[in-house]
Amino acid sequence: MGFLDIFNKKTTTNQESQENKTVFVDEVYLIDIPKDWSPYESDRFRTINKSKKINFSATNYGKPIDMHNRFTVEELEKEIFVLFDRFVNEGGYEPIDDRTTGKDFVYQSFKVDGEIQYYYYTFREGQGMLIRIYFILKEKGKYNAETKSLLFSIGESIMTKIA
Repeated sequence: MGFLDIFNKKTTTNQESQENKTVFVDEVYLIDIPKDWSPYESDRFRTINKSKKINFSATNYGKPIDMHNRFTVEELEKEIFVLFDRFVNEGGYEPIDDRTTGKDFVYQSFKVDGEIQYYYYTFREGQGMLIRIYFILKEKGKYNAETKSLLFSIGESIMTKIA
């Protein structure tokens, strides 16, 4: 192995060993998704995997940035945690104990009938706008920590235009 080979070496986890492709969502931002996911017609960005076990959707909306009162993850938490509570109290969703908050996102998964629904809400600033981004990944079967990791990887891959 030569010196330059260290730059070509890939270290992978199960989740990373899957090949990805970069897709443009609503001409607003780019994300990396697994290569075997195919888009289909919908009112929003949707993809489904080859086995039809995983269905992923992304929605977003933008509003002008308030330079005097920047949006924070604490505001996102307040808003989305109320929504998560409504899922349980009004929708009959069964929460999974994996709620997570990061520097710019909130996440929670739920058991709904015969599937697990993974919810990832985040925000970015770009093109003078606050862009609110919502990912929902639905997977048939039981809860899967690798699916949660996959959704987090998609969230980390978000790239927006700055100007």
